[in-house]
Amino acid sequence: MRRTLKVAAGLFAVFAASTVFAQSKGERLDLLESRMDAVDRQLANQGLLEISRQIELLHGELRTLRGQIDQLQHELERARTQQRDQYVDLDTRLRAAEATLVAATPQVATAGTPEAEYQAGFDLLKEGRYDEAAAALGDFHTRHPQHELAPNALYWLGEAHYVRRDFAAALAAFEGLMREYPGTRKAPDALLKAGYCQFELKQAVAARATLNRVVQEFPDSPAAVEARSRLDRIGAQGG
Repeated sequence: MRRTLKVAAGLFAVFAASTVFAQSKGERLDLLESRMDAVDRQLANQGLLEISRQIELLHGELRTLRGQIDQLQHELERARTQQRDQYVDLDTRLRAAEATLVAATPQVATAGTPEAEYQAGFDLLKEGRYDEAAAALGDFHTRHPQHELAPNALYWLGEAHYVRRDFAAALAAFEGLMREYPGTRKAPDALLKAGYCQFELKQAVAARATLNRVVQEFPDSPAAVEARSRLDRIGAQGG
């Protein structure tokens, strides 16, 4: 009987120890699972923070791109306005020149003469065929540099380049006119447009000096009025 009780007591002790061990192991497992959950939450939070940071960076880049697009649109509109002003300016000058030419030469130029060559180039310019007009007027000046219409051809050559926004070529034509025919009737306008070309070529100091020359050397000319107006706009723009 006593032996049976001892065996039972031993079994109970073993069972109790196993239970305690199992409970301890379960608690450790629960602790590990809790720690793993905490790590998962931390990683998730870190991931969300990184995603949030990336989104904010993308928003910043988007704002920058929008600003650049707005700037480009503004510059495009300004270029369009300048182009439109150039066409209007050229059309006004062409009409005035045509009226003067008709009044000065009421008879139609004879075919094959220098006058007919000049008129052909001038007509191309009026039709807006600027490449062809530049070629014809440049050829006329090369072939007839001493003709009375040579300064006009050189001037309209410059205008053809100017309206095509080839400002370097236009400047060369206007400066050539001033150099070769300084006393011609086209000199004030050529000097004025030389200043315009310099301004478009980002030669601000030279442009202001040239426009001031127009005012000083031809104070009573329409070109001087335009030069003063352009100088005022340059000053207002801080150019």
